[in-house]
Amino acid sequence: MRNFVDLHTHSTASDGRNTPSEVITLADSIGLAAVALTDHDTTAGLPEAVTAAENFPDLCFVPGIELSAKFCSGTLHILGLGIDSNAPDLSALTDNLIAARNERNPKIIARLQELGMEIEFSDVLAVMSDSPKSIDDRVVGRMHIAEALRRKGYIHSTAEGFKRYLGDRGSAFVDKERLTPAQVIAPIHSAGGVAILAHPVHMSYANSAQLANLVHRLTDAGLDGLEVVHPDHSPFQTRTYLQLARRLGLLTVGGSDYHGQAKPHVRMGHPRVPLGLINDKLKQRLFG
Repeated sequence: MRNFVDLHTHSTASDGRNTPSEVITLADSIGLAAVALTDHDTTAGLPEAVTAAENFPDLCFVPGIELSAKFCSGTLHILGLGIDSNAPDLSALTDNLIAARNERNPKIIARLQELGMEIEFSDVLAVMSDSPKSIDDRVVGRMHIAEALRRKGYIHSTAEGFKRYLGDRGSAFVDKERLTPAQVIAPIHSAGGVAILAHPVHMSYANSAQLANLVHRLTDAGLDGLEVVHPDHSPFQTRTYLQLARRLGLLTVGGSDYHGQAKPHVRMGHPRVPLGLINDKLKQRLFG
């Protein structure tokens, strides 16, 4: 019997290194009960994943997306799970977000050049050309820029690239227009999905009381649940998020945030997310 799920993965449709089909095949090979594909700002990989999942009757596929929002504590990410990828409001939102990325990327390249690095946008496209998926169908993001920097020898790892240059405090960081949580959550709901706060540890909060206040404000904006299990969560943090979700009556999910070799330290299905973490009502909604 399959007893574990992974509801947070990425593919070549955004900044992962595995195609949507490969994500599905891997999920089945490690015996998952369910897997969600949650690419950044795009649903382009979902049709391929749906088709691939038809070959694995013991694996439930959950169509999803990961969206960014601006919040008082900084940037936060929201997972939309169980979405209809053709819903008009969600499609309009993703079109706008991809346009914002396309405006930001040349600005990041220009800042890196100002810092003395010989890098062109063509170097980023060369990273993406490793994938059999058409570049036109993919979201170009900072992970691709970081990999281009690594290949040119300016950094040793993509993690270093984010820390030194591309992260929120990096010397080449350029923000893109971000929406409020409510503006992100509403299209998820209109697409039939549930809105989940991804990796709460990445929010800025000083203590548990401040965390509870932030999550309570997000529930007022329509948030449905928390990703309580994530590789960046310590056991203590996992327990804290689980207790908070139960206290506020929120759904609980978990995932690996798998990106393939883009994050070589992260394995699909780890940390383990038991099927029992998902309540029965959500199971029925997501898994049928």
